[in-house]
Amino acid sequence: MLCPKCKTDHAHRSHRRGLFELLASLIAIYPYKCRECNFRFRRFRYAAPEKMPHNDTVREIRATRNALAWKRKRREILLYGTGALLFLVFLYFITRERGGSSDGG
Repeated sequence: MLCPKCKTDHAHRSHRRGLFELLASLIAIYPYKCRECNFRFRRFRYAAPEKMPHNDTVREIRATRNALAWKRKRREILLYGTGALLFLVFLYFITRERGGSSDGG
């Protein structure tokens, strides 16, 4: 959520204060507060989100985040795959029949 005062993406839902905000929340108008400038404002919950300006820096940040997310996913897949493989090897060794001695003992 963009703050209407400082135009940063640091606004978050805030607690309702007073009767007016409680009644406004019945029609989906909720209070928000910016972490950056401490500006408090109300916004319709289902309003179309404001678009951040797309410049090269924003694209670069998005690309970096996507690359890090893919790296994290790859690491998780490798970790869980290795764990599953080790589990299957463990199951194989505990469920295989052991060859007994030829003298029947």
